[in-house]
Amino acid sequence: MRKHIPPLTSLRFLAAMWVFVFHLYLWHGPIAFGTLDKMIHSGPVGMTFFFVLSGFILALASEGTNPLTDFRGYAVRRFARIYPIYLFILVSGWLLNGFAGDDLGEKPLRSAAAHGIADLTLTNAWFPQLFHGGHGRDGTWSLSAEMFFYALFPLILYHARELSDRALTLGIRWAIGLTVFFSLLGKYIQPDPVAGFAVFYSIPIFRLPEFVAGVFAGVLAMRTTITPPTGRQLGWGFLGIVAYFAIFAKSLPFVAHGLFAIPFLLMAFTYFALTSEGRVVRIFAHPAFVFLGEASFALYLVQLVTIPWFKANAMGLGLRPAIALCFVVTLALACLVHVAIERPMRPLVSRWLASKPVA
Repeated sequence: MRKHIPPLTSLRFLAAMWVFVFHLYLWHGPIAFGTLDKMIHSGPVGMTFFFVLSGFILALASEGTNPLTDFRGYAVRRFARIYPIYLFILVSGWLLNGFAGDDLGEKPLRSAAAHGIADLTLTNAWFPQLFHGGHGRDGTWSLSAEMFFYALFPLILYHARELSDRALTLGIRWAIGLTVFFSLLGKYIQPDPVAGFAVFYSIPIFRLPEFVAGVFAGVLAMRTTITPPTGRQLGWGFLGIVAYFAIFAKSLPFVAHGLFAIPFLLMAFTYFALTSEGRVVRIFAHPAFVFLGEASFALYLVQLVTIPWFKANAMGLGLRPAIALCFVVTLALACLVHVAIERPMRPLVSRWLASKPVA
C-alpha cells in the first residue's frame, strides 16, 4: 500500500476551497442561482471531508507501525504538522484583527487569559461560547477537534486492526448513524438555535464518529479481502452526491449530510488509494494540483485572518470587489505561507522535538 497518494492530497484543496467559498458566501449573502446557492451553502461538509480523510490517511500511513509503541514519535509528527503554522496564523490574527471579536465581559483580564489559554492549547472547541468569539475562533475549532482525534488515534487503530471486515463495515455504519443522530439532536433539542448549533457542530466528541469512520475504512483498504470500487461506481457516486446537494442542501443540518457524504467520501478515498491508473487519477496526481493540496491547510487558516480583515478595511471598494480581492489575496498568501512557513517549519520542529530527551 502506498503511503503517499497524490490524488488524496489534491482533493484536500477542493475541500478547503469549498469551505473558503462558503465563508465568503456568509459575507456576501445568498446568491441568485438556486442550485449554485445550495452547493455553496453546503460548504461546511468540507469539514466532514477533512475529518474522514484524516482518519483514513493516518490509518494508511501507520501500516507496518504501531503508534502505541512509539507514541512520542507519532505525537511529534502530528504536532509539527499542525502547530507551527497554526501559531503563526493565530498571532497574525491577534495583530491584524484584534484579540477578541466580542466583549470580554465584566472581568476582561481574566476572560482574555482564558481566551488565550484556550487558543494556545487548542482546546477552544470544547467551549461553545468561543465558536462565535470572532476573528477566526469560529474556524480554529476544527484544529482543536483534530488534536483530540490525534490523541485517540493509536487506541482506535489498535482496536480496528483486531476487527473483522464485517465488524469494520458495521462500525462504519454505526459511525455514520451517530454522526446524523448527534447533528439532528443539535438542531431540535436546544431551544437556543445558536447554542445548539455550536455545541453539536464544533465540540470534538460529536465529530469523532466521522474520524472513526475514516480510520476503519483505511484499515479495510489495506486488506486484500475487499474489492476496490471501480471508476464507473465513483462517477455515478459523484453525480449522485452532486444531485443530492443541489436538491437537499438546506433540508438537513450541515453535519447530518454525512448520511450521504461519508459513504461517497469513503468510496472515493478507497478508489484513489487502490488505483494508480486512469484519467481521473492522472488529473489529481498532477504536480500543480498536488501543490495546491499541500497548501490547503494554509488556505484554511489564512482565510480566518483575511476575511475579517477585508470585512473591516476594504468595504470602501464595494461588497463584490472586496470579496473578489479577498479571494485572490487569500489564495496568494496561502501559497506563500505554505512555502515560507509551513513547509520549512515542519521538519525543523520535528527534528528539534525528536532530539529532546524523554522526561
